[in-house]
Amino acid sequence: MIYFYARTDNRKDLDRLRRSVALAKEFDEVYFMATDFRAASYAKSLGVKKAVGIEDFRNISQVCQRGDVLVFDSDEHLENDHVHQEMIDYFGRFIRISYDPEDQRKEGECLISPYIVGEGVINAILVDAEFFEESSKQIEQLYFWGDADYEKKLLQLAPVLGEFEFDLLEGLYFFAGYADELAPYFKNIYEVDDYYETIKGSKLVVSANPQTALEATAAGAKVIYMPKSAENDYHLLLKRLGIFNMGLDPKKLQEALLSVSSANKGALKKLGCTHAKQQIEKIL
Repeated sequence: MIYFYARTDNRKDLDRLRRSVALAKEFDEVYFMATDFRAASYAKSLGVKKAVGIEDFRNISQVCQRGDVLVFDSDEHLENDHVHQEMIDYFGRFIRISYDPEDQRKEGECLISPYIVGEGVINAILVDAEFFEESSKQIEQLYFWGDADYEKKLLQLAPVLGEFEFDLLEGLYFFAGYADELAPYFKNIYEVDDYYETIKGSKLVVSANPQTALEATAAGAKVIYMPKSAENDYHLLLKRLGIFNMGLDPKKLQEALLSVSSANKGALKKLGCTHAKQQIEKIL
């Protein structure tokens, strides 16, 4: 049995959960933990058989036993280096996922990173293998904001997006009734339960979420990354893969739509979850 933990927050996107689930699905026997119960339920809908919400990462020890294998995708340990070391010592294998380009592996752990190479490091990009499968594409243009929008920033942006006749994919943590407010600006709105099918079925995807930009690239779509902030841990990775980053100005969307081309998904597949699984099996 391999245990997984991904930090989730109903005010943030589910990048950590989606990439951790992608890796977890490569193994036969896994137990998946998320911070909140709704995210754990969503993990099951993505293909993980056993998943539970634990509220706080310090409750991991109530599920796992000393000597177990844990794949850990969170930054909660950064608040206390002593806790980080305790986790390394407690687990038989402590495998940490980090997309921070400046991160460094701590002695005794295994680090999964798209940027770093070296001893004790698995250089990998975690995208679900399902996205690489051939699929019929019926959706011309799809927009995805992300999983949470408590400040309703998408609604502020919607009049600009409405000029381009996008379909919209909802986020997991959208408020009840939010789709009704957004409906006048989009041709169709797809529920988050249809996330995989919608991404795979789209010819062009404009995403404000970087993990989704990777997944849409793997699915063979033309992808425009329309970030919410100037920098995050994914920006350098997307640049290396040739995924079009249009910047923060929505007025540049017309130009981006005219100039975008398909990124090369070869590197994504080469360093994907199957590769990561093979490297993990070597150290177990």
